[in-house]
Amino acid sequence: MKEGLSKVLLVMAMVIMHGALPIFADDFLWIDESKKKSCCKGADKESGSKEFVIKIGSLEESTKVRDLNNTIVYIRDMDHVVTELNVSGGKISFTPEHKGGYRLYAEQNEVQNGVLQVHLSSVRIHNKEGNISQSLLKEIRGKTNDSHYDNVPLVQLPFELIMERPIRRHHINCCLYSGDIAPFKLYYKGKEQKNIPLRVSMESGWNATIKPDEEGMVSFEIPRSTYATTEKEKKHSEKMIVEASYDVNESGVYKGESYQSIHYVMTLPLSFGASPLEYESKVLGFATAIGVMLVFSLGLYYNRRKKRKTPKEIYFDEE
Repeated sequence: MKEGLSKVLLVMAMVIMHGALPIFADDFLWIDESKKKSCCKGADKESGSKEFVIKIGSLEESTKVRDLNNTIVYIRDMDHVVTELNVSGGKISFTPEHKGGYRLYAEQNEVQNGVLQVHLSSVRIHNKEGNISQSLLKEIRGKTNDSHYDNVPLVQLPFELIMERPIRRHHINCCLYSGDIAPFKLYYKGKEQKNIPLRVSMESGWNATIKPDEEGMVSFEIPRSTYATTEKEKKHSEKMIVEASYDVNESGVYKGESYQSIHYVMTLPLSFGASPLEYESKVLGFATAIGVMLVFSLGLYYNRRKKRKTPKEIYFDEE
């Protein structure tokens, strides 16, 4: 009882602190979409407006950043045109003009103990509304492969984690699934860095540190989720956060405060579902079982029909 109460008090304290104090060096921020209730049909929902919040901490324990006045936000559209958004309050509001894929970037900077902490995050946005005829990529329901993944680092960001097109083991290209091999690249001031490990954490509790291979590629296979099997398993999606950090020995002054080094941290929140191959194998197994039962039933029916045949009369000539 006391332990549960202490956890509640700790969470309340974190909420209060993150509402007024800057991010700590050991924390990292990540972008999460603020879902609107399906029952609400206000002007924002009808116009296709999207809202996002910035969270501090892990997927298991996180708090919302309630003051985004010191947050720099960029939007990159399908034409790779970058726009800086003016944000205030605790939410990021964005109304996509066209149908298709956009990308949202957030940056927060703070000097702590002589170190410039640069916290970055990026998330892909898919807009289902809008005029598709004016969209350069003419993306339909998020299934255009080339628009899902970045291949050019954003000039405005000094450090960036980019997900390349994954290696798939199935025929569906619109989403991420367990079993996919997700490759990543990291850039510092536009130059690729090949010696930075990744840290991956998932809602199911799976955590790992992924080191680069001999060629400098950082990739991993998305493991199967450990959520309980339910009837809605196929529609279930799980969140994961991919994180990378980079330290630079560079001194300078930020908003009147001097620093002797820079610590970059970037997160990439992603979602994935259970592999379609699992359901295809289940369907195949079910169809095989039905086929075996059908053949067995036909054989049994034929055997019974054969036994029901009228016996032949045999006549003996006694002469």
